[in-house]
Amino acid sequence: MVPFKTCTYDCIYCQLGRTTNKTTLLGEYVPVDGVLGELSDKLKEEPRPDFVGLAGSGEPTLHVRLGEIVAGVKALTDVPVAVLTNGSLLWKPEVQAGLAQADLVMPSLDAGTPSSFARVNRPHADITFEQMVDGLLTFSHAFEGNVWLEVFILAGITDRRLEVERIAAIVDKLRI
Repeated sequence: MVPFKTCTYDCIYCQLGRTTNKTTLLGEYVPVDGVLGELSDKLKEEPRPDFVGLAGSGEPTLHVRLGEIVAGVKALTDVPVAVLTNGSLLWKPEVQAGLAQADLVMPSLDAGTPSSFARVNRPHADITFEQMVDGLLTFSHAFEGNVWLEVFILAGITDRRLEVERIAAIVDKLRI
C-alpha cells in the first residue's frame, strides 16, 4: 500500500525499525492496478484466506485511493476485507470514506495520555493525541463494519496501572 517505512508514526516497538518517511501526506504511493493484479494472482492459490488484509510496511491509510483498492478487492472476491491501521488518520473524512466498504478495520491504541503517546508512537508533528482519540471515537461509531482494536502494553512504559486505566477509559467509549 505504501513504500517501506512510510508512516505517520515512528513507534518505539516497530518490528521494521525506524520510520524513514514520516508523513501525513496522502498519495498514490503504489499503483492501484498493481495491488489488485498481485492480489488476483494470489487468490488463485490455495488455501483460501479468511481475510484479505490491507496493511504493509507503513500506514495503509496514507494511500489516497484506499477506497478504490477496497472496492477492487471486493470486485475480485467475496473474502472479507480487513485493513490494519495505526488509527492516526481516522479523523480525516477522506480516510473514513476510503475505509467505508471494508468489512473489518483494526486500529491501534498504544497510550492513554499525550505524553505516553509522544513517547511510544512518536507521531508526525501534525498529529495530536486528542485528534487521534477523536478520530477513533468518531470512526468506531460511524463505521458499519467491525472494528477490532489492537492495544500494545509496553513493559516499563504503558504497563502502569494508571496508564492502563486511561487506555481502558478510551476503549470504553469506542464501538468495538
